[in-house]
Amino acid sequence: MQADETPRLTRGLNQSHGAYELVLSPAILALIGFWVDRQVGSTPWITVTCAVVGVVGATIKLVVDYKAKMATHAAELSGSHR
Repeated sequence: MQADETPRLTRGLNQSHGAYELVLSPAILALIGFWVDRQVGSTPWITVTCAVVGVVGATIKLVVDYKAKMATHAAELSGSHR
């Protein structure tokens, strides 16, 4: 790998963390919900609720991060045209 490829590779890895958040957040919360369901002896509603909270939370975080990045890009573009 050449030295000039390193920043591009690092940037790509930093941008791909959203995919891990979308998968791991619901999975970890579902496992916690499953454990709580087993301790309480209830139906899997806590598991489902925790998984949904994980999906919603990860999605909101990705949307907020995306909007912040787009605002930064727009500010850079408007500053470069002056």
